[in-house]
Amino acid sequence: MKVKVVSRKLIKPCTSTPPNLKKYKLSYMDERIPPINVGVILFYPPSSNYTTKQKISHQLEESLSKILPEFYLLAGRHITNDHVVDCSDQGAEFLEAEAADVDLTDLLRIKEAELLNDFLPTKFYQVDKSPTDPLLSIQITELMSCGGLVISVSVCHRIFVASSLGTFIMAWSNSTNDNNNHHPIAICPSFKSPSLFPGTNLSPVRASYDPSIGFKRFSFGKDAIASLRKKLSRLGPPTRISRVRLVCAVMAKALFGVDRAKHDGGESRSCLVSQAVNMRGRTTPTLQKHSCGNLVLFSLTPFFNIPAAETTNGDDVVIGIEQLVGILGDSLERTIADCAKPFSPGWHTVMMGPVADMFAKLRSGEINYSITFSDWSKFGFYEADFGWGKPVGAGIGIMPRENSVILMDNKEGDGIEAWVKLNRDDMSLFEQDDDIKLYTT
Repeated sequence: MKVKVVSRKLIKPCTSTPPNLKKYKLSYMDERIPPINVGVILFYPPSSNYTTKQKISHQLEESLSKILPEFYLLAGRHITNDHVVDCSDQGAEFLEAEAADVDLTDLLRIKEAELLNDFLPTKFYQVDKSPTDPLLSIQITELMSCGGLVISVSVCHRIFVASSLGTFIMAWSNSTNDNNNHHPIAICPSFKSPSLFPGTNLSPVRASYDPSIGFKRFSFGKDAIASLRKKLSRLGPPTRISRVRLVCAVMAKALFGVDRAKHDGGESRSCLVSQAVNMRGRTTPTLQKHSCGNLVLFSLTPFFNIPAAETTNGDDVVIGIEQLVGILGDSLERTIADCAKPFSPGWHTVMMGPVADMFAKLRSGEINYSITFSDWSKFGFYEADFGWGKPVGAGIGIMPRENSVILMDNKEGDGIEAWVKLNRDDMSLFEQDDDIKLYTT
């Protein structure tokens, strides 16, 4: 699969950033994020609303320039030593590309994130290599064989999380879509997290690319979710168990099994399961819905000496999906309750105490390994309509953390697409799990 970049330019905001916004100091949480890019890839089918390639590109460039004053941070540059973003309107990177030997149907079948890399404007580790590196990069790829279109957006994770990326893409698509001219959908981003949670000039540890790590999609369709809910209905009304909670339980059980298989099939080693919790809408007072930045808490659940299997005498019972739904769900609810506390004295402890404790236990060996879940299912990526309809598929750029799972909505909105990052040898073990084989495609 060949993707050829045919043009590269910088798009600047249509109006200058005011002097009082020229310097953006990183927040407490921003500083603790590794300097990586986070990216999403959206696939669009051929449409009668497409005009010429030149006109589409011009339309996208124009609307990008139009919304960058609201997202002024994304047109700036990160000054690493000063822990600030210089918001002097240097511009966002805009690439045009062509793919001649692949059509949309082929792309939608791809499950390995590495095979989609060429559709991203930057790799996840291409951050802070130079003071001129853009914080936002966009690539528009025309599928020459079928007339489809691929739009990918990559942004520096130190200033944006997936929630903020969803906010930006929705604002950009609304601005581009001519059908919204009479009823524009207002999205007003907020960049107040540094004033709420001031930084401490911490230099983060850099992430690196490890080719031995794979990143693969596992899809839970509507029927699989319904089957899981029915199986677990004795926990309460089936509709009360969210899709995300069900999928996290299935994935955690399978990942416990991988670790057990790697260590001679005995008891699983001690593990810490981390679930990222979006703080927006959960704090007191409430953070604005479109607050941008790393506004995340982590729900941490330790597991020790997980039994290998159920025994006939009932002495040891393996932790199954039903138990994990309850255990992980209870932990998540406690962390959501903690979201009300960050504005109280001691907010550093609320925000980073659990994470510091996690790393201390991993370093000491009390915890052998960790599993991380991030829920992107509510960030609206499948709602991004630039004027030619909504995407029929979505992908994710490679991320650095092993034993991690990112959850996205599916196109229909009734299932979950789980992107799993594992050592390639471990991936084959994961795929042999009975529940993974039963519930995923």
